[in-house]
Order: sequence, then structure tokens, then C-alpha cells
Amino acid sequence: MFDLPPGNATTIQYAGWNNYLPARDLAFTMIAEIYRRDIHPAWDGDLINFTAVYLETPGNTFLSAANRGQISGILAVRRYDRRIQALPGAYDSAATAELARCFVVEHSRRQGIASLLFQEAERFCKASGFTTLYLHTHLFLPGALEFWTAMGFQVRLSANDPLQTVHLEKRLAST
Repeated sequence: MFDLPPGNATTIQYAGWNNYLPARDLAFTMIAEIYRRDIHPAWDGDLINFTAVYLETPGNTFLSAANRGQISGILAVRRYDRRIQALPGAYDSAATAELARCFVVEHSRRQGIASLLFQEAERFCKASGFTTLYLHTHLFLPGALEFWTAMGFQVRLSANDPLQTVHLEKRLAST
């Protein structure tokens, strides 16, 4: 269990039909801020088609962290879809979940929010029957690689690409 600072009343919520828009909109905002780009169908189709991807597809979910009604972080879980060209055939899509869209708003960072989101995502993945977690991050994102390795992920591949992409994986323990 991850502990939050005293007085932090953050709760984790699963996106549903009545509450997904603020979480999706935070993803749009964070992409613009961090990557300095607009939403692009080729890269952001999951967000454009949010309900089909995260609300209607078994094995997928979208988590948000909220404190006093304000969303401070998000994390998506999707069945791995083999779209990562750097790792052809590396993962069984029936047994692998991809974590994506992990963002925490700047004023809420370093308060355990990403850890809480990950803890709930890991619980969801185990309950959904996944045995492997995959994600990728970028070296230009401060603290991202360090965070994910602290969560038990191991580097699978460091790509020599303009975005400094690092592919990571974690095997889930049987319960």
C-alpha cells in the first residue's frame, strides 16, 4: 500500500458514462502541455474514441485520481494491441495489458498520486487475468523512468528515436 501525505484525501475512480469527460479532457490538456502538440487521430485514437475503447471494451479501463472533486491524475489500461513496431511479436495480447496516459497535474506531483493510480491499475490487471504489463515512456519526461522502475518495471528496449522512447515490462505475480 502506498501512503499519501497527511491530509490528502485523494480517491481513485474508474471512468464511467457519467464521469469520463473530465478525465478525458485532462488527457487532452496534458498532451498539449507536455508534448506541445494537438490531438492527432493516429496517436490519440483511444481518447477520440474514449467510450468505445475504455468503457465498452473488456479488459480496458481509465482511472482518475481526485481530491475534493478536482482530478489530479489519470492512468489508462488497455489490452496490448501489438501496435508497437519496435517489439514485433513480443507480447501475447490476451495476457498483456498496456499502461498509458499516466499524467499527474504539476501542482499535485510528488504526493503519491501516480503510485495510487498504478496500484489500482495493477489490481485491475490481475483481476482481469493479465500476466504482463507493458508501457513505454520517454527519457525527456522528468522522473518517469525512475518512477516506473521503482514500481517494479524492467527496461525491455531503449529505442534510439527522436522521442527517446524506453519500453518497459513487468510480470505480475500470481494471486
